[in-house]
Amino acid sequence: MATFPLKVMTIDHCFFEGDVDRIVVRTSQGDVGILPNHVPYIAALGIGALTIIQNGEKRIAAIAGGFVDVTKEGTTILARTCEWADEIDVNRANSAAERARAAIQKKESEREYEVAQVKLKKALNRIRIAGDK
Repeated sequence: MATFPLKVMTIDHCFFEGDVDRIVVRTSQGDVGILPNHVPYIAALGIGALTIIQNGEKRIAAIAGGFVDVTKEGTTILARTCEWADEIDVNRANSAAERARAAIQKKESEREYEVAQVKLKKALNRIRIAGDK
């Protein structure tokens, strides 16, 4: 089966690097599947899942923000955050969700309200991804 090189980078480390069968990643426009020999493509990432299929094995990560860049040489993902489903601390994610809900209820300013909404979406995504493992 054909494969392609994938590199997933976060701000502080290389999260994943290797040849993969295919990936599905959440962009700001929805989920996009990338297969070997995909046309050149670049998109902003949303908050959602990154599914990597390597040697027929599927692994899922929670991802939030950044870009995906597909070239003939391979695919690179630059993500603000990326975390394997089996490494997510669900208690910490639940606490973050509760703090975000409290901030949304306060709605001290429009900016703080928007930030709290994004934090809640990220926390709920992490909880959902952890449950999908």
